[in-house]
Amino acid sequence: MNKTDNNVDHSDKDTKQTILNATVRLIREDGLQCATLRKIAAKADTNIALVNYYYGSKDNLLSDAIRVLLSTFDDAFKALEDNSLTPKERLKQFFIGYIANLEQYPGLARQMIDQGHNILASQDEYTRYAKTMRMKHMHAALREITNEQDEVKLRMMMLQLYGAIIFPLTMSSCSPGVQNKLETSFQFPSIETQIEALFEHYFYKYNI
Repeated sequence: MNKTDNNVDHSDKDTKQTILNATVRLIREDGLQCATLRKIAAKADTNIALVNYYYGSKDNLLSDAIRVLLSTFDDAFKALEDNSLTPKERLKQFFIGYIANLEQYPGLARQMIDQGHNILASQDEYTRYAKTMRMKHMHAALREITNEQDEVKLRMMMLQLYGAIIFPLTMSSCSPGVQNKLETSFQFPSIETQIEALFEHYFYKYNI
């Protein structure tokens, strides 16, 4: 590869990163619903054709942007590494912090579910996602609580807990009309209350 080819590769990487950075900024500022290809291209000072060229589709771009956003939730993830807390408290504080961060980005939780087929589309993608989500720390806390050693079972347990906690947030991030109907028919308790109740039922046989 000659020097010109190296310059082209470098330019390609810069452009692709610029588009990703612009998408993340747009989601932070205006929410996922406003992250249209036209607005993303304008934010990145490029054109829609280049966005499609580098990412193939809007779904692929949003999936990468979601991973970037998740990787910035350091305060929530730090709770998983705080060995001064009991394993149950580590999980609880992680979920509380994680949800608090998600609430800053309208519709992000729902988009994560909608984009799940892209985020976990391959083993490599799952490995990258698992690393971003500090899965090993989540599994460590669950292992301490349950004494379960099977990684497949630990993954299943984490998925069940995660789904049970994220679901109310996805419901509350519905369109305003649907949200108003939900709030009228049922008042969701605080996230902390929901987590306490969930843990009480889910871990009851482990005497914690």
